[in-house]
Amino acid sequence: MLIWFSLSFNLISQNDSSYLYIDNIFLNEVVLTSDHTDFNAKDFFLLKRRVLKVYPYVDTIVQIMSETDSILNTINKKRLSNKYSRRIQKELINQFSQKITQLSRKEGLILSKLLYRQFQYSAYELIKKYRGPFQAFFWQKISRIYDGNLKSEYSPYTNQEDIYIELIINKYIDQ
Repeated sequence: MLIWFSLSFNLISQNDSSYLYIDNIFLNEVVLTSDHTDFNAKDFFLLKRRVLKVYPYVDTIVQIMSETDSILNTINKKRLSNKYSRRIQKELINQFSQKITQLSRKEGLILSKLLYRQFQYSAYELIKKYRGPFQAFFWQKISRIYDGNLKSEYSPYTNQEDIYIELIINKYIDQ
């Protein structure tokens, strides 16, 4: 496809005082591409719905973590802190297991990314901190079976989906 411009240009040479008139210029077709994947309105709507569904869990986790950290800081013995961590884990499982198991895989990935955004630690590192390396390893393997990754990071400067997640949070949640 050729693009046709009908303009008249006056070209003046420094050595010659004569004018050169060009009436028509034909340009070759230019194809503009992007390195980014297409993220259409449907994908954005689905992402927005998922983020808005998962974000209340992040708020709840932040509250629970702050309470747990303050109590764990007062406990001096490792055995008592492990006992307290197990008790909190059982309470969380009883409270949230039915709701969390109903999340889709994609919503689980978004939850993991939002946890990284909030704490600057991956979900794997949080589990490792509170429950130990074996539990973190176990849950990471379970998540990998279902195409998840507890070690996923939130990087809104390099990942297009994370850019849209940040936009959704700023626009609809942090108003």
